[in-house]
Amino acid sequence: MDTNHPPGWQAALAHSQYLAQLLQARPELVPELVATWERPLDEELLRAPLQREFTDDDAVRSALRRLRQRAMAHIALRDLCGLAPLSEVVESMTLLADVTTNFALDHYHRQLVATHGEPLDSQGRPQRMLIIGMGKLGGRELNVSSDVDYIFIYPEDGDTAGPKCIENFDFFNRLGKRIIGALGDLTADGQVFRVDMRLRPNGDSGPLVCSLDAL
Repeated sequence: MDTNHPPGWQAALAHSQYLAQLLQARPELVPELVATWERPLDEELLRAPLQREFTDDDAVRSALRRLRQRAMAHIALRDLCGLAPLSEVVESMTLLADVTTNFALDHYHRQLVATHGEPLDSQGRPQRMLIIGMGKLGGRELNVSSDVDYIFIYPEDGDTAGPKCIENFDFFNRLGKRIIGALGDLTADGQVFRVDMRLRPNGDSGPLVCSLDAL
């Protein structure tokens, strides 16, 4: 066992091959974890690595997946060393889903707006996608192997305001696909969460997104 790890981590490293291998592959996590592992994960800690400019989608996906690795190490240490009750573990996993989902939503909304303009309602007001978490996500009970169940909704049909104008449905359908890919695609860094859209209205046979009226 690596003697550079704090003595208090021995139980966790002995019982989690994942944790031991992760810290060996990413030794830069050790000082970060030493500074934070004695307190529960919070939103500020999770958001910090995402508060920068990203040059391309590969950088976004890598940042999200490496954030999951960081969060999983934190959760595993607290859980296996007896610091975190089950309620904290599931809340921490749910918080990770909240932060990564909202980041992807904001990032890819801005990306699409740059090309197509804001999607507008009948009063000319910009619209945002609403994401409803179902299942364990909706109950804030995600465990470390849970997938995330979503329903994607937008307020009203209409069109975007940009030079490359498209229908709101098309805008939000593209946005939904980019969110799913950002979180669910497998890369060299793994994935953030498996994304399951089968709980949406009409399941796999229905549209990926729907308006409030259609819902």
